[in-house]
Amino acid sequence: MSGQAAWKAITNNSLKIVKDRTNPGISNSAYWIQIPIINQSQETSFYLEIDYPQLDYLQLFEIQEDTVLKLYETGDRFVFDQRPVSYRNFAFPLTIPKGQQTTYLLNVDKRLSASRFPLTLYRESAFWKMYNQETIFYGFCFGFIGLVALMSLIVGIRMKMYIFIWYALYVLTFGLRCFAKLGYGYQYITFNHPEFNTHFFPFTTQLAMFFLIMYIQRYFNSEKHMPVFNRVMDVILFLFILSSLAWVLFPGFIITAGPVLISIRYVVLILTIVFAYSSAINHLKIDAFRSKIFLVAYSVFFLGVVSQILIEYGAITSSLVPGDPLFAGFFIEVGVLSYAMIFLILEIIKEKNELFKSNQKLNELVKKLEEKSQEEEQQFVILKSKAVVDPGRIRYIQADDHYLEFYLNDKDRPEVDRNKLSAILEILPAQFVQIHRSTIVNLEYVKTIYGSYLLLKNGEELKLSRTYKPELEERLAK
Repeated sequence: MSGQAAWKAITNNSLKIVKDRTNPGISNSAYWIQIPIINQSQETSFYLEIDYPQLDYLQLFEIQEDTVLKLYETGDRFVFDQRPVSYRNFAFPLTIPKGQQTTYLLNVDKRLSASRFPLTLYRESAFWKMYNQETIFYGFCFGFIGLVALMSLIVGIRMKMYIFIWYALYVLTFGLRCFAKLGYGYQYITFNHPEFNTHFFPFTTQLAMFFLIMYIQRYFNSEKHMPVFNRVMDVILFLFILSSLAWVLFPGFIITAGPVLISIRYVVLILTIVFAYSSAINHLKIDAFRSKIFLVAYSVFFLGVVSQILIEYGAITSSLVPGDPLFAGFFIEVGVLSYAMIFLILEIIKEKNELFKSNQKLNELVKKLEEKSQEEEQQFVILKSKAVVDPGRIRYIQADDHYLEFYLNDKDRPEVDRNKLSAILEILPAQFVQIHRSTIVNLEYVKTIYGSYLLLKNGEELKLSRTYKPELEERLAK
């Protein structure tokens, strides 16, 4: 219907009239809104804002007597640069002479989805003041959300903990969802691709729900503590994956089935809320602090979700909840949950430090035990025959071909073992010295040296080679 035809239908009362301040909710109709404005101020420049950036098609007309003059044509079907004002919401510059009344006709069209069109008329200076304040406020909010997502992702990758990765992806995707919901997605992401506008907002919502469930599962270890409910959520996660693939493959069908999918999404949302609260309550006995923090954060978020749904369906007006309630709830949730995640990091760091200290003590203990073991091993000689001999009992060792004879002070017959003299000398204490190519003696049993032999304290004589005599004399002199 053209603007001229619509104005004629309005003046003839042939259009269906809805009550003032009525929220259409889910609608399949186009709306024509008559806006009479009387300028009683000293200014002539104004901006008319429609605080709902998801509208597909808008036309603004000025009524000049019986002529309908089209001023602007815009909507999410157009590239962002075609908007009258480069702003996240739809805003129309108006010029109204002082003391005069001007009537405008606004056409709003958004089918098969929730539709709202709250209108605000600003003086030019007030509009740009609001614009600047809003830019600073949302810039800080989304900067904080981006920082939380980035830090959580870094922590998750560095510490190899999936709970931080899922949390980062949840914060990131739901942050993008809010970014799109507030109109910034169209302004900064899909500005040249209006065909993606319809998909970006609901698709990021779906991804955020997916990552939220993954995060809750690991936050409360529901696989261990709530196995049945955890399997139910695994099924929902699988359906999310299938629906995401369907979204990519059949985007047109997804848009057509929008109202049905919105209802299904709300069912999934309710299941997720039940899962979240059940997990938190069940976890109170295990970790009361983390559970209470989550309950506080999620309750604020849940309140924002409920408020947003009630506004979308026209159950309450947006004036009862200033700003975007869902974004406010999500922002507070991120702040509170990040507080809990910081404590989780500190707990992990504390546990790692304690584990590191325990490992240090354990390593020191193992080292002492090894040293003690080596000392004990040095106190005994273990023969290949498995016999254990105290070195202090050995007077001397005699080599006989491939065998060694260990002469002990408390045995009449020697202990025989298959070994080499050089090999056994390496493991003997320092008081053992070689005096002949086939003899090693324990210096503790040596009495004196006579030319080419030495005398033991028990009267035995052993051959002394000239090659080894200097070393023996030097060792005895010490």
